[in-house]
Amino acid sequence: MIATILLLSSIIAIYEFVSMRREVSKVIYENITSINISNMLMEITDEYNFALFKSMDQPAGAIIPDVNKDTRFTDFFGEASARYTNEAEKNMADSVRYAYTAYIHIMKNAPYVWLGSSSERREWYFERMYPVYMKLRNYIEQLTVLSQKELTQNFQYLNDSFYRSLMPSVGAVSVGILLIMLFNYFINYYFISPVSKISAGISNYKNFGKKYSVSIGNNDDELSTLNNNIKELIELYSKLKSAKQKEH
Repeated sequence: MIATILLLSSIIAIYEFVSMRREVSKVIYENITSINISNMLMEITDEYNFALFKSMDQPAGAIIPDVNKDTRFTDFFGEASARYTNEAEKNMADSVRYAYTAYIHIMKNAPYVWLGSSSERREWYFERMYPVYMKLRNYIEQLTVLSQKELTQNFQYLNDSFYRSLMPSVGAVSVGILLIMLFNYFINYYFISPVSKISAGISNYKNFGKKYSVSIGNNDDELSTLNNNIKELIELYSKLKSAKQKEH
């Protein structure tokens, strides 16, 4: 019975832990991937901005980012959008999408603005481009923070679930130990102790001639029957021994 309890509890604990680990590990993987993609979006955004800023004082025809051909941002963002697990992340992703649309809309004017003078570029950059860039960057940062919080929560949930999955085994082991202690007590009380008393009584009669007076209770079981039979045999032997001595 003890082995069955321990086996079943172990199977349940292993099943729960494996299921929980598979589910939560998948979510954690999605969170980490989302964080990495958010960092990539930030790098691409900064790359666009740095290219504009670097070419601001260069002659007309300076090389600037071609956002019409570069699809990295939309590709990464599309992959990340499928990985967001809660409403806060999804809402912030929508904010990033709208901010990026506004950012690209203004970026498309850069080739025409760059045909002008350096002062015209600076004015356009700081008055129109930079505020939209910072807004997009801020939304990406907030999205990253949300993904990091979600990762922390899922990691904590994994730890808590691990301990919960161990509870059936802990409970089964505790019950098993209790049953073993009870079993040991009853074996000692009802079997080992009476047998020891019977053995000691026989040894005392054999070695020291003491009267056999072992009592193991009034239980009507096999040990009581054995004790009574031994007592009768010893009494019978004592009588036979006394009779022989009288004859001599």
